[in-house]
Amino acid sequence: MAEHSGGDIPHSVLDTRGLPGKQGFELWQEHAGLHYDLRAKKEWPQTFDLRADAWHVGNVLIADFLVPAQDWRRSRACIGRDGMDIYMLQILRKGWNGPRDSGATARRGDIMLYDMAQPTDRRGGDNEALTLFMPRNLLAPHLKAPDEHSLHLLPASDPLATLVRDHVTGLLARLPDMSMNQAQTVIPATVQLVAAALNGTVREDHAGSVRMAMIERICSHIHTHILDPDLDPESIAGRFGMTRRNLGYLFESYGGVAAYIRRKRLSLIRAALSNPVHKGQSIEAIAEAHGFNHYRSFALAFQRQFGLTPREVRARSLEATNLTAASDGKLAEWVHWMRGMK
Repeated sequence: MAEHSGGDIPHSVLDTRGLPGKQGFELWQEHAGLHYDLRAKKEWPQTFDLRADAWHVGNVLIADFLVPAQDWRRSRACIGRDGMDIYMLQILRKGWNGPRDSGATARRGDIMLYDMAQPTDRRGGDNEALTLFMPRNLLAPHLKAPDEHSLHLLPASDPLATLVRDHVTGLLARLPDMSMNQAQTVIPATVQLVAAALNGTVREDHAGSVRMAMIERICSHIHTHILDPDLDPESIAGRFGMTRRNLGYLFESYGGVAAYIRRKRLSLIRAALSNPVHKGQSIEAIAEAHGFNHYRSFALAFQRQFGLTPREVRARSLEATNLTAASDGKLAEWVHWMRGMK
């Protein structure tokens, strides 16, 4: 299923065109069903014509999807199963997709950002979408309020959306003739352009360049010292020469700096529970290594954040590992690339 072009950038294609409808959908479900709950139609169409054309540029995946009308849901169970912590930027070239519950509807020319660490429930109609998959640690440091961008819509009329659309479209068109080194030199500019477009439309209560610059500095400090048992609001306030009250004001939209630290540590624990490397380590030991010394309070906080218990996340991750191991030989390479994104 993989194809390689003149350059040395890995290229992978999944194409169901020409297959009977049920067979085409089931092939797609084997791939996308690892990360989404897909709803099958009551009556199978004559065909399910889908093409996924993906390029693996370093730690970024650039793909062009042609997808028939379908419903798709990323539930808390899916999130717990795969531990995916990436952003998916979708540039809609054709069709539409909208909410089954709440959120904005994207139409031709619009750009939508999905945070794959947060649940979504969507439906779409005959989409052609240019899609950019980026690990959180690549994009988040450049974003204002990085946890609040899921379902962030950039309308086609927005000049910044036009810049992003033209840039990513041009990059995709030139990838077949580029070397990996050439493509990787473009990625930092791509990420910064995406961040600029998203930051240019954040809510007013996140505005203020000086304030945001300070938040970014503090967030960077937190990420660097996240496993330090002495990391707390008091030590952070002292490190940056401010009062705890002012620190709390800066992180008001996050629920406070302590809540921000707790969410980051819980996310790291979820990733560890989803990683087969840690399967021999007890949940209690993993939690303690991330600053949670009381298992019951940790388990309650974990379930509130992810909608699943730590044991359920580990069990679902094992289930997903077994599922993908059983079908590894049949899956297109881009699925493996997604699973390896950090």
